[in-house]
Amino acid sequence: MPRRVAVIGAGVVGLACASRLQIRGYDVTLVDPRDPGTGCSSGNAGCLSRASCVPLGLPGTWKKAPRWLLDPRGPLVIPPRYMPRILPWLWRFQQNTSIDRVNAIADALHALLDVCIEKWRPLAAWAGVPELIRQEGYGFAYESEAGFDGDALGRELRRARGVKIDVLTGGAIREFDPALSPKLTHLVILPEQGHVPNPLRLSQALAERLRAGGATFARREARGFEFSGGRISRVATDQGPVDTDHVVIAAGAHSNALSSQLGANVPLETERGYHAMLASPSVQPRIPVCSGEGKYFATPMEGGLRIAGTVELGGLDAPPNHRRADVLVEGARRLLPALTHGSVERWMGHRPSLPDSKPVIGRSPRVPNAFFAFGHGHVGLTAAPSTGEIVAALIADETPYMDPTPFAAERFSAARSRAP
Repeated sequence: MPRRVAVIGAGVVGLACASRLQIRGYDVTLVDPRDPGTGCSSGNAGCLSRASCVPLGLPGTWKKAPRWLLDPRGPLVIPPRYMPRILPWLWRFQQNTSIDRVNAIADALHALLDVCIEKWRPLAAWAGVPELIRQEGYGFAYESEAGFDGDALGRELRRARGVKIDVLTGGAIREFDPALSPKLTHLVILPEQGHVPNPLRLSQALAERLRAGGATFARREARGFEFSGGRISRVATDQGPVDTDHVVIAAGAHSNALSSQLGANVPLETERGYHAMLASPSVQPRIPVCSGEGKYFATPMEGGLRIAGTVELGGLDAPPNHRRADVLVEGARRLLPALTHGSVERWMGHRPSLPDSKPVIGRSPRVPNAFFAFGHGHVGLTAAPSTGEIVAALIADETPYMDPTPFAAERFSAARSRAP
């Protein structure tokens, strides 16, 4: 039975796929020009968001977008030079904001994400770092009644899918966490959520466990494929071919050039996300806290306090705009008014984003031994173990624990055929 699998991409999703495959006895090669976990996987907010069934696009989002775009400190930035290129993607995004589409997307995401902590715990233990999977909850902090009311639909979508939600107001907020601003009007706590206090260490632990089990890490750039009998026989790279029996495309925001060669016409974009890592913070929130208005997270990490978030739709090639990270630091002081800190490390990474907020998971529509695992947007860390389990089952010709049909690449071809 063919047992060689080339996983293109050594971020957290690719590592989870490779781990699940190695556990099943497959011979795995990971192809990535960067060190494992050092791309987008290293800089996220660290949240295990089992409640992140709410898509980015909701009814009325288009009404808020102009105000966000005009605010240099707002949660969304689109550089003028990039606007002509992003317009088709934005049109597709808008097509997914009807309440019917939102509910269908929420159902699919809930099925994928709700089990994330249950899926992560054995995988982290296998990698020798069970302490990195924590389940202490996280919160959404609001500075106004209007901000709280503006997120009512998101809470409704979560509650309808069984997510536990507690709401604190007034003095109860400070009783829960004295570090939070007394100006907050509401704190929405999701007690079942989790977080990882060092996402890079988690990825590195998976990589080390994979190496110990015989996996190969090829520091190469995948560029294409060689075929035999309608199946991939080799991955073409900048340093020679890699022989394989199966291929998994898990290259995050860089997946399109490869998946398009395998029959997938996917509108993949990059959301350029930023973080500021604050060394030696004087205060930290009790649990990870997201600004309800600013849409950024403050997460206690092993190396300090990470403030992560914002969306910049500006493509893969533009240099970072580190002013976006500075804005995050300013926002953190609104949530934590007593905050002082040492050095600030600024970071930018490329979230792989699709206009319906769902990743692409499943088999290539044209090549039977090629599989997709990319486009996870804000939930790559959360969805990695579930994605890995699904992909490993498909490669083994088994029925996955959940139906991956809502995440098939073909959904975009179907949508295009219905468009006027």
